[in-house]
Amino acid sequence: MPKWLAFLVRIFPGIKGNLTNLRSVINAEYANCDGVIFPFNSDFMDRKRFLAIAAGAVEMEEIFAAKKYIKNEDIVVEFGAGLGIAAARINKFAKPRKHICFEANPKLIPYLTDLFKINEMEITVRNIALGDNSKIKFYALNDYILSSFTKPEGRDDFTEVEVSTLSCQQVIDDYSPTVIFCDIEGAELNYLTASNFKSVKTIVVELHPKIYGTQGVNHFYKTMNKHGFRKVARKHDTHCFTR
Repeated sequence: MPKWLAFLVRIFPGIKGNLTNLRSVINAEYANCDGVIFPFNSDFMDRKRFLAIAAGAVEMEEIFAAKKYIKNEDIVVEFGAGLGIAAARINKFAKPRKHICFEANPKLIPYLTDLFKINEMEITVRNIALGDNSKIKFYALNDYILSSFTKPEGRDDFTEVEVSTLSCQQVIDDYSPTVIFCDIEGAELNYLTASNFKSVKTIVVELHPKIYGTQGVNHFYKTMNKHGFRKVARKHDTHCFTR
């Protein structure tokens, strides 16, 4: 996508509705964003979201912070990889020494795996959620963005699955990450709670004040400060801490 058009889509998202009527968008099987090839898959995206991916408008804030603070000597662990949009773009520009993605939704694993394979990226994908090392129920909705560990009310378009979990501390002990990249839709307050962050130097996390309020955000900041982390950047709800 031309840079000027990508810019317009990011700044004026309302124009996506018109652009998706273009024949080239309707028929496209792949999108190229910053050198990363993203296959179109109607199970996970409509043409508007596909266009947003091509324009670099999806996960934009997280990628902005990652570009500044993730280096090629880093070991990156990502919680809540989703479709791998942020992971693939981060891997493309930073080329970290190791890159491990954790994703709770089993329906997304084939897309993640194919995405990284197509782009020749050595990224480990694990269908595991953050937790207490037990197995928990996960509710995978047809709209994957709405999937969660809470059973949906008033709808039946979901699949109940059992997912293995690892504690944040166990992940740190096992993988020795230098960077944690986290977008787990509000669960970060309860699960990003290691007692010793050891090797971790940078944490990029999306916080969700609409779920737990400013009090929850303040609590997270205090937790980070206790472990020696300080906020160095913020873009909307994405916060970056380093130590």
